[in-house]
Amino acid sequence: MSATRRLIMAGFGLSEPGTMGGNTKIALEAARHLSSGREVHIVLPERKVATVKDAIGEPPGLVLHPVRSFEGGDLRRPLASARHYTGELRRTLTELNAGPGDDVYSCSDFHVDTVPCFRLQRKFGFRWIAVQFLFVPSPVENILRRWGFPVFRYALVWLYSNILFWLARRRASAFVITNDSDRTHFPKSFQERVFPFYGGVNVDEIPSGAADKTRDVVFCGRLCAQKGIWGFLDVWRRVLEEAPGVRLSVIGNGAPEFERALKEKAEALGVADSVDWLGYVNGEAKYAIYRSARVFVHPTVFDNNGMVAAEALCSGLPVVMYDLPPLRHVYTTGCVKVPRGDKERFAREVARLLSDDDRARAVAPNAEQAGKLRAFWNWPERVRRFSAWFDGQV
Repeated sequence: MSATRRLIMAGFGLSEPGTMGGNTKIALEAARHLSSGREVHIVLPERKVATVKDAIGEPPGLVLHPVRSFEGGDLRRPLASARHYTGELRRTLTELNAGPGDDVYSCSDFHVDTVPCFRLQRKFGFRWIAVQFLFVPSPVENILRRWGFPVFRYALVWLYSNILFWLARRRASAFVITNDSDRTHFPKSFQERVFPFYGGVNVDEIPSGAADKTRDVVFCGRLCAQKGIWGFLDVWRRVLEEAPGVRLSVIGNGAPEFERALKEKAEALGVADSVDWLGYVNGEAKYAIYRSARVFVHPTVFDNNGMVAAEALCSGLPVVMYDLPPLRHVYTTGCVKVPRGDKERFAREVARLLSDDDRARAVAPNAEQAGKLRAFWNWPERVRRFSAWFDGQV
């Protein structure tokens, strides 16, 4: 493929301003770095322009195409929102005179990006690079592993995800995933057209020099059941029993009703006074919090990546996480792996890192390891690998 081909991103599923999902982080960092060598366009709702500008500014070579935002909630009215954004993408592609010489990248695996690309791919003939960032485990796993997600709602999420993946598989020319282990979801004949984009770290935003350790434990992530913060409050109660007086800093936000329920649970467990709810924090401020902490926790229930763990490791923190099979070859340095669901063990490991300085130093990445981690996870390097694959596609 010629490097002069335009890249047009369907960004209707980008995160709302004041939030930052992994799919959005990958799309925007790719756009930022790719736009220095090619023409990059992002078609997105008007209300999400702030998401882009807050995250990456306005790099030369990147053109934003704001369109009418859908009113009424994308998930509450999925058919209407998909129809709305199909029309907006059609209009923008027509204005750009898009065709077989262009590449269209869907920024998320949500219906507002997948359905418009699916419906318009044949009309315009573009090469579609779809994404599938999380293959939701089956509803049976939810029951057998006792994750506790509402059975009916979980089944709907699983069905929703699988229908959209089926649509994308029918017309996408290539796929971006977030873990090489997910290649197994594709036929062998297609697997060379699948790129595992693990994400990256804004290494240049990590403070240099020694840091005052004014915080104890940090969690960072979207506040939802999948990321494990609900169950980690039970862990935190046990940590306080072994290490009284320590504090937990929680970076992130989520659905207002879930955040309220989290804080109510913290009150019920008697741990509310030891938790600092910091809300959404990004950029240098986030890395400053990492550097001021002693331990990072990554209690995600099921996942295939989790860039926040990489951010913490590149910041020099020891990380405690559940031993999820997809993460075993991603995180091999600086981590304590705990059997999935073992809250007692998780609490003991966190408490030990807080109370035993020798143990904490032995687990945390040393200077050489941190340097290698930063070289591997640095966004320019991650995007360079993606670009090499991207340009090599037929």
